[in-house]
Amino acid sequence: MRFKRVGRPVSQPAAVLSVLFLLASLLADRPAVAVDVVTGQVYKDELIDPDVDASRFYPAWQDAQEQPEGRRFYSVEYQHYREDDGDDFSEDGVLFNWRRETLDYGEFSLDATVRDGGDAQFSNSSSGGQFIFRQRGFALDEHLLMDNTAGVLRSQTDSMITSSFRLNLPSTLLGGLQTRVSSRQSDFFLGAGRIGQLNPTQIQGFEETEGNLFSAGFSHSWRPGWRAGSHLVHVDGSDAVADHQSVASALQYETPDRRRRYQGHLLVDSEGNNGVWLDVDTSSGPWRQRYGVFRLEPELLWAETSPTDDQQGGYLRAEYARLRYDLIAGIDLTQTNIDDRENRSGVNLYNVFVNSNWRMNSSSTLGGSLTARSSEPRNGISVEKSNSLDASGYAAHRFQIGMSRLQLTASQLERDGETGHGYAAIWDQDWELRRNMTLSSTLSRESESGLSDAEDTTTAALLVRHELSSRLSWNGDVSWSIVDGSHSDSRENLFTALALNWNFLPGWDASVRATYNQLDDVPTTTLVTASEDEQTLLLSVRYSHSSGRPFTVSGHQAAGNGYGEISGVVFYDANSDGRRQAGERPAAGVFIFLDRGYEAVTDNQGRFSFVPVKTGMHQLTLAVEDLPLPWGLLDESPRQVQVNVRETSNVDFPLQQINQ
Repeated sequence: MRFKRVGRPVSQPAAVLSVLFLLASLLADRPAVAVDVVTGQVYKDELIDPDVDASRFYPAWQDAQEQPEGRRFYSVEYQHYREDDGDDFSEDGVLFNWRRETLDYGEFSLDATVRDGGDAQFSNSSSGGQFIFRQRGFALDEHLLMDNTAGVLRSQTDSMITSSFRLNLPSTLLGGLQTRVSSRQSDFFLGAGRIGQLNPTQIQGFEETEGNLFSAGFSHSWRPGWRAGSHLVHVDGSDAVADHQSVASALQYETPDRRRRYQGHLLVDSEGNNGVWLDVDTSSGPWRQRYGVFRLEPELLWAETSPTDDQQGGYLRAEYARLRYDLIAGIDLTQTNIDDRENRSGVNLYNVFVNSNWRMNSSSTLGGSLTARSSEPRNGISVEKSNSLDASGYAAHRFQIGMSRLQLTASQLERDGETGHGYAAIWDQDWELRRNMTLSSTLSRESESGLSDAEDTTTAALLVRHELSSRLSWNGDVSWSIVDGSHSDSRENLFTALALNWNFLPGWDASVRATYNQLDDVPTTTLVTASEDEQTLLLSVRYSHSSGRPFTVSGHQAAGNGYGEISGVVFYDANSDGRRQAGERPAAGVFIFLDRGYEAVTDNQGRFSFVPVKTGMHQLTLAVEDLPLPWGLLDESPRQVQVNVRETSNVDFPLQQINQ
């Protein structure tokens, strides 16, 4: 046999002692022990406490090793909710959650709720529910990933198209289907469904409104720094807007150092209305500047809404940030009724602000802000001229009793020749208690005068959380406020809440939360007042279970998406034709190395495999030093292997007699 020398040589005395020690261990009926050559004492591994069972320290590790690959999770929760505010309302519901990782088809998840209410106070039906089923990370090939969603979902598109610093196009709640296919450079979106809304009950359900929505979008990065995209939305049958199509497009450029980004947006609907906005984001050292302009024509449509139409303006932001200090200043200019329509009100809005924070040391922080606003009517339709000025400052310091924060605010409002003032003081305190208990409190005093009515409001609030044990905890909060008006009687509001959480069995959790809210004489109109006395109760029992462990992936993380498999056979190629015939013997016990870091050993049939393996190009190497003479490989260089999604790449190693 041939041997390959690896590592440093071993000294002869040490080698002799090692061999003698090994032979003695093999011949004995007990395991080998280490002997200190200086003291002659025998070393023995022992726990510090010999009465402790050592096996109890390993079950978590053993359980993890016995878990199947691919993480799994599910939970089932029952909820009962009751509300009494003069009209009793109650509902029961079941919430189900499931997750499953797979190697070939990505991650699956299901979230579903079923509810049944005692009456139809908030919805058109006393019962209902919703579900959302997702599949994420499904590799179509080495370069493309697919995400699929079915059920109740939000319409999705590339955020570059619909989002910017100043303006954002809203998403739509749908009951339908949605697909996203993405690569490193491109994204494609496709969705369709019924427009709907979530009912405002404790256990939410989905209710269809009127209308259907279809959307399709595409974005692509065709060169470093450049990205463009468009998204089409079609709406029909809606009571909120007319049937229409809208197309939103965006173009973005970012410098290689990512210090400058320029972005332009265009929105056009089938009614002939359009909107355009431009944004610039630059940074240099501690400074960052963001500025832009926008113009949205009247009646501009996007999906089932009109996204803040009929306005134009611009903005500017300047930010200065250091480790312990930051300063932000900005100005906004907005004009509405841009076409000067006589039947529509129009205003010129101005907003200027500055705020700053200074961390003096590890315990103290100071900060403040100043904001000035102005609104000037462009015509005489139901718009009043107004000017306002708001100032605030705060100081925070960590004392031995905990973190304290004191904030003072002052405001002034001028409206049609009248002037009003407002003042407030707020003290927040986080109390340092025991490790398993947190307590925070708030005291505030607010005063308003000068306009219609003068009011003084005093508020006190307390929040506490206490972990009685690792399985049992409770929390509660209470707030009280009193309002004194110059032209009305004082009003008091009391709110209390108490919650208990109990992990009573492994995987089982129960919770209860009760609230009480009392509000005296709340003015609803000029002639009518309401006195509310509301109680709520929420009971919940939940069981959850998780299992599985992450997939053990072989090979280096290549650039591709998804996983495949490498397998093959090592055999003695007697006739040197490179193919295995029936009479040619397999080579057992041969080491195969993947990407020089992962190994496999051939079985009695000469077979080996690596699974799963990340898609892309990999290298296979056979340990020729382990082969019996005269067998070997004519070419000992690494084999290049391409792994494709959900496919098996076969690589055989025919061994030949190298002395022939």
